[in-house]
Amino acid sequence: MSLKKWIALIVSMMMVLGCLTACASAPAETAATAEPEATQEAVAAEPEATAEPITLVFWHTYGDGEEEQLKNVVLPMWNELHPEITIEAVRQDGGQYHEMIVTSFGTGQSPDVARIDIVNTAAYAAQGGLTALSDYEDFAALKDTFLEGPLSTNLYQGGYYGLPLDTNCKAAVINTAIMSELGIEGAPATMEEFIAAAETRGTYSLNVSGVGDWDLYPYFWLFGGSLTDEGFTKASGYLDGAASVAAIQTMLDLHAKKVFTIRDVDGTVDAWDGINSEYAMFFEGPWFFGSYEEKLSQGIIAATIPTYNGRSASVVGGENIAVFATSKHADAAYEFAKFMTSEAVQLAMLEKGQLPVLKSLVDNETVLNNPVWSVYMKQLESASARIPSPNNEQIKQVWSDAMTEIFVNGGDVQTTLTAAAQQMDALLG
Repeated sequence: MSLKKWIALIVSMMMVLGCLTACASAPAETAATAEPEATQEAVAAEPEATAEPITLVFWHTYGDGEEEQLKNVVLPMWNELHPEITIEAVRQDGGQYHEMIVTSFGTGQSPDVARIDIVNTAAYAAQGGLTALSDYEDFAALKDTFLEGPLSTNLYQGGYYGLPLDTNCKAAVINTAIMSELGIEGAPATMEEFIAAAETRGTYSLNVSGVGDWDLYPYFWLFGGSLTDEGFTKASGYLDGAASVAAIQTMLDLHAKKVFTIRDVDGTVDAWDGINSEYAMFFEGPWFFGSYEEKLSQGIIAATIPTYNGRSASVVGGENIAVFATSKHADAAYEFAKFMTSEAVQLAMLEKGQLPVLKSLVDNETVLNNPVWSVYMKQLESASARIPSPNNEQIKQVWSDAMTEIFVNGGDVQTTLTAAAQQMDALLG
């Protein structure tokens, strides 16, 4: 027992003795109100009621406006709720951030909690650098509040090693004037409608930047392809399955018919420039619109990616928030992570363009009243994560090499995808 508790106990015993002495000559009703045990309990517990002040180090890569919002709006909200826990927010260089985190695992200089790229979460978990947040009792209920795409990027070997913090995806960017020339007013409802119109134009109507995962995954998924099983454990039978072969063949056919161009293959004008005069549509993230008023005044609008065979598809980007395994205050860090995903904080960061990760905010008034945010939040409901694996970089390379072989070198689709699936299996195993 600590010295403080001994003192508290002695004091309480003296109070009890004093009370018993007084009660000997007091009326019965007065004696009944003494409650010495309750007094003892309260005094003894008092030293434990005051939490020790602690400081959590929070690494992030927010831009200027986002950092300002964090310091001036978000952290004051935290301080009001948890005055005993100080957040030391440290902005890091985005270009060196990944290397800094990996190095910190070996030096013991990791932060308590950090904003990290979704594609690196599994890799950090595999290195033993992150705390499995799914081990907390309240996680099961908490996970149901997040959009599935962003949430899944935290998955590694059956556990969740972070919470979604901010998100993005690709949606359709539409030149309404060129789309009108194709006989479609506004955005096409289906890819079937768009393809039928674009086939008659005689020049490319849709631009794809390259053959990488971020570029081609939305089309691959849209046309029915799949990379792995649901648990991200096996590519064979999926990447090289009949549906995936058909999806790639559809893209090849559309490329041959000049419905869409792949800039890195054809050397055509970049979509960001070409959307103003050459292309009717391309898929891009919300950053394309910036201050969207100018784009809208030019007839450039955001729309959900048109459905194909009744379904839309996209790819998830963004950042997670993770608690580091070396933190001496993991429970407090977890509380901060949850706080950063709360509705109040998510809406505060939305003001700076950080799309929220909560299901409850898809139909939020602030979101719905914005012609860009509302589209991307709706698109997130059909957006999928890239394979959450410690070997993400190698998997990306396998995909890119396979697509180069098919689209540039004219390689056989089935043969190439089978070889790629086998390589991915080794990386997923």
